[in-house]
Amino acid sequence: MAALDWAAVVAYVLFALAVGVFYARRAGKNVDEFFLSGRTLPWWITGTSMIATSFASDTPLLISGWVRDFGIWKNWVWWCYAVSGMFMVFLFARYWRAGRIMTKAELVELRYPGAAARALRGGLGAMHAFMINPLILSWVLLAAAKILGGLFGIDKIVGLSLACGLALSYSLMAGFWGVVITDLVQFLMAMVGAIVLAMLAWRAVGGTDAIHDAVADGTISSGTLDIIPEFGANGMSAAFAGFLVYLGVAWWVAENADGPTVAVQRIAASRNERHGMLASLWFHVGHYALRPWCWIAVGLASLLVLPQIEWKAPTTGQVTAAEEGRVVIKRKAGGSMALSTDPARDWKPIPTVQVGDDVKQGDVIAKTDSERAYVVMMKRYLPIGLLGLVVASLLAAFMSTVDTHVNLASSYFVNDLYRRWWKREASDRHYVGIARIVSVVVLLAGGLVAWQADSIARLFEFFLAFLGGVGPVYLMRWFWWRVRASTEITAMVASAITAITIQLKEGRIGLDLGPLSPDGKLGHPGTLCVVAVVSVACALIAMVLARRPDPASLVPFYKRVRPIGAWGPVRALARDVTPIGNVGLVIGGALSGLALVWGGMLGIGYWMLGYGQATAVSFAMCAAGGVGTACALRRLVPKTSAEPQPE
Repeated sequence: MAALDWAAVVAYVLFALAVGVFYARRAGKNVDEFFLSGRTLPWWITGTSMIATSFASDTPLLISGWVRDFGIWKNWVWWCYAVSGMFMVFLFARYWRAGRIMTKAELVELRYPGAAARALRGGLGAMHAFMINPLILSWVLLAAAKILGGLFGIDKIVGLSLACGLALSYSLMAGFWGVVITDLVQFLMAMVGAIVLAMLAWRAVGGTDAIHDAVADGTISSGTLDIIPEFGANGMSAAFAGFLVYLGVAWWVAENADGPTVAVQRIAASRNERHGMLASLWFHVGHYALRPWCWIAVGLASLLVLPQIEWKAPTTGQVTAAEEGRVVIKRKAGGSMALSTDPARDWKPIPTVQVGDDVKQGDVIAKTDSERAYVVMMKRYLPIGLLGLVVASLLAAFMSTVDTHVNLASSYFVNDLYRRWWKREASDRHYVGIARIVSVVVLLAGGLVAWQADSIARLFEFFLAFLGGVGPVYLMRWFWWRVRASTEITAMVASAITAITIQLKEGRIGLDLGPLSPDGKLGHPGTLCVVAVVSVACALIAMVLARRPDPASLVPFYKRVRPIGAWGPVRALARDVTPIGNVGLVIGGALSGLALVWGGMLGIGYWMLGYGQATAVSFAMCAAGGVGTACALRRLVPKTSAEPQPE
C-alpha cells in the first residue's frame, strides 16, 4: 500500500464519518427516521442499498473460494434464490409495503391473533436481534480479519477490533440514513474495484485460452468450468444432486422465501408499493446479473498462479508449533520434523491442527485457504492507486453490511421486544438511545463468533440450514387463512433442532441419501433436504391438530395487505377489499423476471468462457425476459400508484 492507496482508503473513511455527522440529528428524531429513513426513499436508493448490502467484504472471498474448491456450479447455492426473489418483486414486495410494518417479526401480530402471536413476535425479535444478525456479522467480520491479515499481516483479534470500531464510527450516529447514503458510494466503488481486478487478473494469466489450456492439461479440474455440473458417468454425482437441491428445493424452504430481512427493511422504507417493487427488481438484476462473474474470474485466474497446497504429517507424533507456513511435529521416537515455506511468500498453507494435537503419519496438518486467494490476487495484480481503491471498496462493503445488520438487529430489539413488552410510552429519543446501545452489543456478539470461527463458507451454510424448513410456512401464511402462529413456531423449532443436531454430529446421522451423503456424511444439500422434510412434516401436524382460527380476527390483516389465495371465510367478511395482484400476471412476471436475470447472468458467464452459441441463447432469453417483465410491471402497478400512501 503506497501513499496513493492509503489516500483512497482515508477518503472513504472521512466521507462515511461526514455522512454520520450530517444525518445524526435527522436520524435521532424518531424511530422511523432511525430505522426506515422516514419511509420516504425512492426505489433507486433502496434498490442500490440492497445490492450494496448483499456485497459484503466476505462475498468475493467466499465466491472465489467456492470456484477454487468446487467449481463455478457451486454458486447455485445463492443463484437459486432468484426464483423466490422474482416472486418477491411481483407479489411480496407489495405485501410487505402494504402491511406498513418495521420488521418481519411485527407482521406476526398483524397476521395472527392471540397470545401465541405475541409470544412468536417476541421470540422472533430476540432471535433476529441476538442470533441471526450476529451470525451474519460473524462471517463478515471473519472476512475482514482475513483481508487485514492477508494485506497487512495484522493479528486476527486486532483485525476484528479495528473492523468493529470503524464500522460503529458513523452507524451509531446516522442510523439507516447513514446506511443507505453510504451504500450509494459503496456500490460504485465495489463495482469499479471488482471489474478492474477481474480484468487485470484475467489478462495477467492469459485469459480464456489459458484457462481452457489449464483444464486440458489437468492443472484445473475438468469440472471447474461447468456452470451446470455433469450428471456423472456411474450414476448421479454429488455435484449434480446438489445442483438439483439448490434449484428445486432450497429457494422455497429457506427462511427468506417471502423476502430477506434486509430487503424487507428497505421495502418498508420505500415511498410506496410501486417503489418497493422497482427497488426489488433493480436489486435482483444487479445482484445476480451484473456482479458475480467479476469474483468468479478472479477465482479461476488464481488457480493458475496459486496452486492448492496440502501438507500431510510426515511422521506420527505431537504438534509443537503451528503457524501460517510452518508446522513442527515432535516424533515419539525422539527428534522433531518441520514443514515450512519461505516467510516472504504470500501464499502459504494454514495449519489445520493446534499445538498439543497428536497426529498420525499421513494426516492433513495444513492446507491453503481458498478464501484468501482473492486477497493475494489483489496484492499481486493491482497497481498503486487501484489497490487502494479496491481495498477501500472492500472496506466500504464491510461497513455497509455491518451497519445494516447492527441497525436491523437493534430495530428488532426496540420494535419487537423493548417497546412492545417493557417500555411502551417512552420518547423517541429514548428508543433511539437504546437502539445505539444494542448495536454495540450485537456487533460484539458477532465478533466473538468470528473469533472462534475459521471458515466463511461453513458459517454461511450453517446459517442457510438453521431455518432451512420454515419457508413453506412463511409462504402459506400469505395464501391460506388456516395457518396459525403455532404452525410457524413448530416449523422454527423443528428446523433449528434438526440443523443443530446435524451440525453437532458433523453430518453423520445414519441416513443414506445416495449422492447427497457421500461417505455417510450429509453435505449442505443433504442437510437442507432433511431439515426441510422434518420441519414441514411437524408444521403440517401442528396445523391439523390446532383449531381453525376465527375468520373475523383476520379481517384487519386482510384489509391492509389484500392477499390472494384461499381466504374465502375472511373475504366474505370484507367484500369491499380487492386483492393485490392477478395470479396469472404474478406468475408470468416472475418467470419473465427470472429469464431476464438468469439470461443476463449466464450470458456474461458464457461470453467470458468463450462459449459463443450459449452466449447468444442466454442473451436472447434475457431480452425476452426484459420485455415480459416490463409488460407485467406496467399492468400490475400503474405509475399513478407512485403517490405516497398515508401511514
